[in-house]
Amino acid sequence: MKPLTAAEIRTRYLDFFAANGHAVMKSDSLVPTNDPTLLFTGAGMNQFKDMFLGKGTLPTRRVTTAQKCLRVPDLDNVGLTPRHHTFFEMLGNFSFGDYFKKDCITWVWSFFKDVCGIPADQMVVTIYQDDDEAFEIWTQHIGLAPGRVFRFGEKENFWPAEAPSKGPNGVCGPCSEIYFDHAPGEALPADAGLSELPAPRFLEIGNCVFTQFDRKDGGKLDPLPQKNIDVGLGLERIAAVLQGAENNFETDLFRPYLEHLGRLTGTAYGVDAGRDVRMRRIADHVRAVTFCIADGALPSNEGRGYVVRKILRRAARDGYELGLQQPFLFDMVGLVGEVMGDQYPEVRENAAQCRAVIRGEEENFSTVYRQGMARLDEFLAKALANHSRGAVLTGSGAFAFQLHDTYGFPIDITQKVIEERGFGLDLAGFEAAMAAQRERARKSAAVADAVFTASVAVKLRDAGHAPTTFTGYDELVTDARLLALVGDGEVLLDRAKAGQQVVLVVDRTPFYAQGGGQVGDRGRVETATGRARVLDTTSLDGYWLHRLEVESGELETGQEVRMLVDAEARRATERNHTATHLLHAALKQVLGDHVSQAGSEVSAERLRFDYTQPEKPSAEKLQQVEDLVNEQVLLAIDVAARVQGLDEARGNGFVALFGEKYGEQVRTLQVGEFSKELCGGTHVRNTGNIGSFRLVSEGAVAAGTRRIEAVTGRTALQLARAERESLQAVAGQLKVPTDKVPARVKELADELKKTRKELEKALAPDLDAEIEKLAGQVVAHDGVHTVVFERPGLDTKGAQELLHRAQQRFAPFAGVVISPAADSVLVVANVHRELTDRLGAGDLVKELTGLLGGGGGGRPEGAQGKGRDVAKVAAAVARADEALRSAGLR
Repeated sequence: MKPLTAAEIRTRYLDFFAANGHAVMKSDSLVPTNDPTLLFTGAGMNQFKDMFLGKGTLPTRRVTTAQKCLRVPDLDNVGLTPRHHTFFEMLGNFSFGDYFKKDCITWVWSFFKDVCGIPADQMVVTIYQDDDEAFEIWTQHIGLAPGRVFRFGEKENFWPAEAPSKGPNGVCGPCSEIYFDHAPGEALPADAGLSELPAPRFLEIGNCVFTQFDRKDGGKLDPLPQKNIDVGLGLERIAAVLQGAENNFETDLFRPYLEHLGRLTGTAYGVDAGRDVRMRRIADHVRAVTFCIADGALPSNEGRGYVVRKILRRAARDGYELGLQQPFLFDMVGLVGEVMGDQYPEVRENAAQCRAVIRGEEENFSTVYRQGMARLDEFLAKALANHSRGAVLTGSGAFAFQLHDTYGFPIDITQKVIEERGFGLDLAGFEAAMAAQRERARKSAAVADAVFTASVAVKLRDAGHAPTTFTGYDELVTDARLLALVGDGEVLLDRAKAGQQVVLVVDRTPFYAQGGGQVGDRGRVETATGRARVLDTTSLDGYWLHRLEVESGELETGQEVRMLVDAEARRATERNHTATHLLHAALKQVLGDHVSQAGSEVSAERLRFDYTQPEKPSAEKLQQVEDLVNEQVLLAIDVAARVQGLDEARGNGFVALFGEKYGEQVRTLQVGEFSKELCGGTHVRNTGNIGSFRLVSEGAVAAGTRRIEAVTGRTALQLARAERESLQAVAGQLKVPTDKVPARVKELADELKKTRKELEKALAPDLDAEIEKLAGQVVAHDGVHTVVFERPGLDTKGAQELLHRAQQRFAPFAGVVISPAADSVLVVANVHRELTDRLGAGDLVKELTGLLGGGGGGRPEGAQGKGRDVAKVAAAVARADEALRSAGLR
């Protein structure tokens, strides 16, 4: 019988639980919805926190999902072990106060045994040591022999781990895990004294968490009024079991990537164990990076973006070590779509954006890699002088970790370079720094001090307040009822007085809440007893939160309140928002379909639009974009907005924006046939309302991501007026009409260029005289001539010419010119080809410029570079002399 594919396992799981009364829900984004405490979605239950608390609004109490997840605490184990991953899929079924242990265990067991066909004698289970109820279900209802049910303590079989003794307070409960037995013919281990099942014989394939307690201070476990079920099954592990694979990477989820890498590198997977580790790591990481970017988590230097960049660079480095000198990861995005796109269409829909971002990051990596080598050379230049050969370099472990963590620089290369210089690496220091980082990662991934802390939205719901109705698509003034005032610490207040800043919640509002790149509305509110200024508007779980300052009188809950949006600011924001849609469409037309929105901010003052694009567009292309947008403005096209189903909207050609999350019903915005996008923001009624559109700036913000800033309407008019006034002022200074300014500026620039050349010629050193000075410092040793010549004020061309003449005059010759200037130091070296086996010019320049706080390099016969630390010129001269002596050249 043909083994089940991973896709078939996923489908059968969802179908099985759907048949047992569960609603099938889509995976949440990897960027968690409404949970700023998490960098990434790491479990299927994350999106259901409110439901577990009994505060959620889902119409069902039984749910099943296939959830995309990302975890990074064990990043260094990926590729080395058979099971560790960053990105993985968790199959889950959940009960929110509905069924409990008996039904849960029965269904999960039936799925493994009956649906997947795993023999009962190849499965064992674990339970919490005090969970007699679970033991009875497994042995009496399911019929497992007691010897196949293992009892373990709170570290292994409680969620969160060790919660009874160590916390945190909050929802918790015992769990029961299902294991696959790879050696069913062997005797089972004895339960006594066993703290966990031994690997690799036993492989965990599922975990049933029974959240039935509320932990209080002192470890007291109070029963919950609502008992919940949280089941998580690892798809990759189940696929490995059912497909008879020795590790997860040899399943159909990963084989396409490994086969692709084998063709690309010329060495098939399975030939070389060391190369296999790198191939497995690349396969894992390209999935993780593609899914992260498709969900809007772009590489950056902080937060989740830092994690994405770190994973991407590790994969790029592995490719480099496999001999792939050119970008290659971006070309594997299509494979991710082929393998995963049926279940997760976003990786296909956003493939062009993912390719562009990843390619840009890969191109940056080669530069970063060189920077890492320069940092290493700089460190060695300082460290080697203070150690005797063979010694372990002090601080090298911590420094190696810094290179590894910041640059993704391989520890094995760091160790190799240091050992080639005749010294040792402090591996213990490196491992200590790595262990500290792993501990920090685990703590950051751990559950917070209290599980499922209630948000302000939960408090509002508990108080009986319905979600807010938004009226702002049709009006800017709405009469409403003041439902709640929220003070510091999310405390619900009865009233707020003049000078106090609070959050206002009403039943109806015309204020737009920040979202989709559009800023929240500003304005004012009025009641019979007070007035307040609205500073900002956001939303949380359906409630509009108006941050305001009371200006006079006081506001009280229960009052009638008039909500007045700042009309001028809203209209300006709408002009910029609609212009953003036109800009997006124009960029796609001019630059290509790979362009996609990577972020935006739309305010009354301006619009900012981040987009995926590997290289800088030409001035001509940007002019075309600006002209296209203004053409749509001049055509005065009606802007049509309507609500429709998400699938219907996509079928009608509406574009879902990169990284945005959508419900089943979406608002669409259409500008003729020029632009069709999903958007919940506010917009002009006709493109003619925009007035005019002006690009202000364009530049890179990250590898593969660029940013445009632009203005519209009155702001564009003000900008044009300011530019005209500036041009008139320049024309006045030059004493020419405004239309003659460019020609006059060119004349002045040409004159200045000519004058500078004449000055440089007058100040240039006399190379005939300088070669004689250099010759006077040449040292002869065993038929070889060397020199370290310090001469301020030389440029690269002059220094190279001096060394060229010296090489002709003193061959075989090796020399270094060090030329300090006001804020930099030029280093140029020349080594006769017969001497390069003893000393390379490139290596020497790299070492000297590293010592001087800069960088450089080149060929063994000739190289150049620059340093920044003029104060270390003497040290560089001494080091150059030492290098020549160490090579036996003087």
